[in-house]
Amino acid sequence: MKNKRFTQMLIRNLILMAIPMAVILFAALITISHMRKMDDARTYDMDDVNLAEEYYLSGRVNVLVRISDLKYSGFDYKSGEKIKGSYFYLYRSGKMHIFLLDNDMSDRVKQAAEGSAYSVKFRIVRDELTTDHILGEYMETLELGTESREKAYSVYVLDQLRYPRMWILMLDVFYYVLQGAIAVLLLYLIIAFYRPQILKQARVLKRFGKVKSVVADLDYEMRNELLYQSDNIFVTESYLIVAYVSRIDVVYLDDVEYMSKHEEIKKNHLFGGKKKTYRLTLSNVEKMYFEMFIDDEQTIDDVAYYIQGADEDDEDEEAESGLAEGDINEEKIDDDDYDE
Repeated sequence: MKNKRFTQMLIRNLILMAIPMAVILFAALITISHMRKMDDARTYDMDDVNLAEEYYLSGRVNVLVRISDLKYSGFDYKSGEKIKGSYFYLYRSGKMHIFLLDNDMSDRVKQAAEGSAYSVKFRIVRDELTTDHILGEYMETLELGTESREKAYSVYVLDQLRYPRMWILMLDVFYYVLQGAIAVLLLYLIIAFYRPQILKQARVLKRFGKVKSVVADLDYEMRNELLYQSDNIFVTESYLIVAYVSRIDVVYLDDVEYMSKHEEIKKNHLFGGKKKTYRLTLSNVEKMYFEMFIDDEQTIDDVAYYIQGADEDDEDEEAESGLAEGDINEEKIDDDDYDE
């Protein structure tokens, strides 16, 4: 990379443009990682249904439970006219526990042989109204006395329908997508560092020939044939190069047949007031043109001078090319005639 000035500009622009993208990606990844660690997006193993209250109070509301020997309560969960799931109960250690299963799992449990077990993800929900209503239907069946009613059942429903499956899935997808995007960005930076001709700012040079060769030619001229430099503006024997962060404009001087300079007055629509600037236009008979705006008149005159090659030793060549200093047209355009 040593002495490859144009290549260095390509790499510099790549890094400057990649920094904000990397910051956004890493910030998003950190945010998603934090959200995935929150209790609302995590699923905990719960081996004993009697621990439902403990898990609920500690915020661990998403649980994975191994269920077996559930009995259909005779009640279904409806949304409008459509059945979304069914309530089941389990009577264990003198206490009844209520489960709400979706239609698919309900059918599997109803048709399962005795002793069949399934691992199901639930959200623990406190629902005294539902549990009290279902319990009332089974007071006599389960031989529960009225005086022990409060201790005979759990007010916490293990609800499969409310388990945030899509939310957890989306967080997982975003997490791995962001990781992949960061990996791709880093890989692209590494490849582009060694092969800068693949960069978008370099690929536009294919209009001058093979990109790799043009980049090499620009490196050589900026190192050995640089005629003029002012900040981001470079004039070599064959090229005008204007470097910005978002792009690098390159003009092949042999394509330029006409050049003009215009003084313009621009309005500042945000803060008001007017500002004098200068526009340099390069074009040819095929109407290919390039425009650049510079606030300093001396700078634009210097650029025009070196584009013309106004060296005393090259006057004959300038006359043939039609780019003598006298060919530069100067016009003053007032703000009434020019709209930014």
